[in-house]
Amino acid sequence: MNKELALKASKNGAIAALISGVVTLAIFVYALSANAEGTLGLWNDPALVVDIVIIFACAFGMFRQSRAAAITMTVYWVISKAYIFLETGALTGPLMSVIFLYFFAKAIQGTFAYHKIRKVEDPSYRAAPRWYYFVGVPTIALLFLVVALGLLTMTDYVPSTNVLSGSDVSIKDKDALIASGVLYMDDEIELFYSYGFLSVLEGGNILTDRAVITYFVDENDELAIYEFEFDQIESVELYEEGNYLTDSIYKINSFGEDNWFTVELSTEEGGDVRFVEALRNKVRVTRGEAEMR
Repeated sequence: MNKELALKASKNGAIAALISGVVTLAIFVYALSANAEGTLGLWNDPALVVDIVIIFACAFGMFRQSRAAAITMTVYWVISKAYIFLETGALTGPLMSVIFLYFFAKAIQGTFAYHKIRKVEDPSYRAAPRWYYFVGVPTIALLFLVVALGLLTMTDYVPSTNVLSGSDVSIKDKDALIASGVLYMDDEIELFYSYGFLSVLEGGNILTDRAVITYFVDENDELAIYEFEFDQIESVELYEEGNYLTDSIYKINSFGEDNWFTVELSTEEGGDVRFVEALRNKVRVTRGEAEMR
């Protein structure tokens, strides 16, 4: 690859990144304004601003023949498609995805070829300032570590950051909860959320067909478990409203003074509201059945 072709490959990669950034920004604005759910709900997340900034930064970098920008954009593209596949179980626009990936991969080849040619032309040529290796490289490495951890939460290896429906709870996690005494063998999980970092046994909340359960590791490193069956619940009230960075906390009151506990729930995709509304509906139905008797 000569210098002209190297510059062209880098520029084409930058243009592809710009198109991707503009499309992502447009979908993000629409999804946020429409409070979209389902597949489109993946873009209904203010944290996506970080992704958009990364895409445009990589586009700018490739216009400047940055090898780091070309590599980052290529890896980011693959990870983002893997994320969407894990969330939806389907590939979105496979042909276009491959075409964009081609341009990003060619940009990697072009940026490396360009700097190699420049080095031959001028032995004193330095592609990047010294500070970049101490700041830029660790920053990029940290970014990919965060993204990798995010993808892990979509597998069975670490707890999900979302409130899950019972069908989405892995057999491994359910067996662990049963073995630890959090659940009975015949309990049917309807909604589940664990705020644990590496294991669901670090703490969480469960709505089953018979009760709401909260569990956590106490100061003695023992698993504390509390539950109310639906006919024991007097009210459910918001104690502390969460956001995209913090969980919501709800106080569940039973009959009698100082008879309550709190549940901590993720706000992602409205999971906290979904959990609490399902619980309140269970309480209403149970009360109605009791009154009929």
